[in-house]
Amino acid sequence: MTIRKMALGLFIKAIVASTALQTQAVFAGGVSPRFEKAECAIAVLPGERIDCGLLYVPENRQNARSRLIRLPVMIFRSTASTPAPDPVVYLPGGPGLSSIDGRTTGKGNPFLLERDQILLEGRGNKFASPSLACPEINVLRAQRATAAAQAAAAARCRATLVASGVDLDGYTSAEAADDLDDLRRLLGIEQWNLIGYSYGTRLAQTVLQRHPEGIRSVVLDSVLPVDVNYDEAAGSSLRRAIDALLDGCANDPECGVRYPDLRARFATLIADADRNGVAAPNGILRGRDIVEAIGTGLQQPAAIPALPQVINDASRGKLAGLLPLTQQVPSSFNWGLRLSIWCSEEMPFESRSRMDSQMSKELGLGGMDNRTVDPEMCAAWRVAPADAKANEALKSDVPALILAGEFDPVTPPAWGRRLLRTMPNARFAQVPGQSHGAMFNRCGGQMTLAFLHDPSASLNGDCLGKLPGVAFTAGN
Repeated sequence: MTIRKMALGLFIKAIVASTALQTQAVFAGGVSPRFEKAECAIAVLPGERIDCGLLYVPENRQNARSRLIRLPVMIFRSTASTPAPDPVVYLPGGPGLSSIDGRTTGKGNPFLLERDQILLEGRGNKFASPSLACPEINVLRAQRATAAAQAAAAARCRATLVASGVDLDGYTSAEAADDLDDLRRLLGIEQWNLIGYSYGTRLAQTVLQRHPEGIRSVVLDSVLPVDVNYDEAAGSSLRRAIDALLDGCANDPECGVRYPDLRARFATLIADADRNGVAAPNGILRGRDIVEAIGTGLQQPAAIPALPQVINDASRGKLAGLLPLTQQVPSSFNWGLRLSIWCSEEMPFESRSRMDSQMSKELGLGGMDNRTVDPEMCAAWRVAPADAKANEALKSDVPALILAGEFDPVTPPAWGRRLLRTMPNARFAQVPGQSHGAMFNRCGGQMTLAFLHDPSASLNGDCLGKLPGVAFTAGN
């Protein structure tokens, strides 16, 4: 072990040990859920109408002797003279992304024009106590470390967390759904509206399964259906988005003429990179590195118009447009929480052979591994598998707005349409030119606000027809 790795390990243990001491001090006493007003977990700007508090809930409701854990809450107050009685709750992606990180102000928040917005930091996340952070894994992922190295890091983080008293089996979507319902009842709210993004849509579906009585409506953006085994389709989902890009260029009068053989150039670029490598300032690029870079670009709507030129230029040895997309920085995912959820609720229901097929060179993706978690990491994390209900399709008549982005390489639009089979009061909209996070643009935002105002009204998609789609960048 290098001195750097030893130092990192000691740093992680120090953080976890400190968190454990704080948790033991805070959670002495009973185990009944409660809410208490408290200072905000993050520093908010002066003059903000934000009320904060802490939700105390059992770490594992299946264990009668479970301790309480502490989850920060932020309530952004509406600017309306008479706010609607049903707040909106935002559920972020991941799993493992904070709900409250960076939420220092309510200014510019369109939801507040009509109702309050409530944010609950998910159990195990960055500002929760305890937090299941495993920073070594974030570093190794950015370095594209081997699966064995990442599994070993997961085993080390698990051992440290368990030694501090953490019950990893308590960190599931079902427990998080119960946390949300506990908070709703403790705040005296009859019903509220959920907005889920990416993994947040899966959590919203779990809330609908367990506590439908508390939900007025849901907005599901970039849907991960409960009954879809993500890792069995991870490569195919990326391939679909790349094909949508290539088809979009071919069908565009200017792009198609400028790059008439773009699909063949892309295939040759990936094959040549696999065979010989592509020399770059940051090392040798293989096919999977180039595919990952294009996948990164596909998640950035502003970058999509230039991707045909990026592919064409790279095939001619010009890497200026590609290189910025290859830069790797450590993610902000809370990997302990990510592993506890994924290894309990997804991996036990997934087929190893079908997962392996998603890394086949036959997909034309250079063997890129687009899975959320490697099975070896789950083997090292060792959490109990979820009940089979965690993999059953949602059935709900709660009004729902389902949004999807045309070029989403993570959660394809077909997954959103899938929910229409078992959600009779759901409406679906695919937003042209958008990607993962179809709500985060003017048209998606307008439809979301109109739906929240009256979930029973007909969906007005006029803005969809006015969107120009992708205007591909002109190049040489």
